[in-house]
Amino acid sequence: MTEGRSSTSPEVRFASVAGLTVRHLDNEAIVFDPLSWDAHVLNPAALAVLELLQERARSEAEIVSFLLDVLLAEEQPQAASHARRLLEDLKSLGLIRSDQDCPVANR
Repeated sequence: MTEGRSSTSPEVRFASVAGLTVRHLDNEAIVFDPLSWDAHVLNPAALAVLELLQERARSEAEIVSFLLDVLLAEEQPQAASHARRLLEDLKSLGLIRSDQDCPVANR
């Protein structure tokens, strides 16, 4: 039986990749990854989650809790979907990884 659960287990933890450089602009930030030489412009929500994950690894549930504290009241019902989307987006950009990701061997 499959119930409506997220694509990740609540026990999965996410963390920022090491070495990112963040330059703050007005309402956005540019994040540079010196390993890939990729630069990305992040909106305030994505930046807030990335900065939280730079402090220490956190679960999706912890990200949802963080968003509940910072979102406007009318946005709070969508906190879980916002968290999931932000984590997926940051992961697809290569800015974060989960503890389920296979470590890359040094070659």
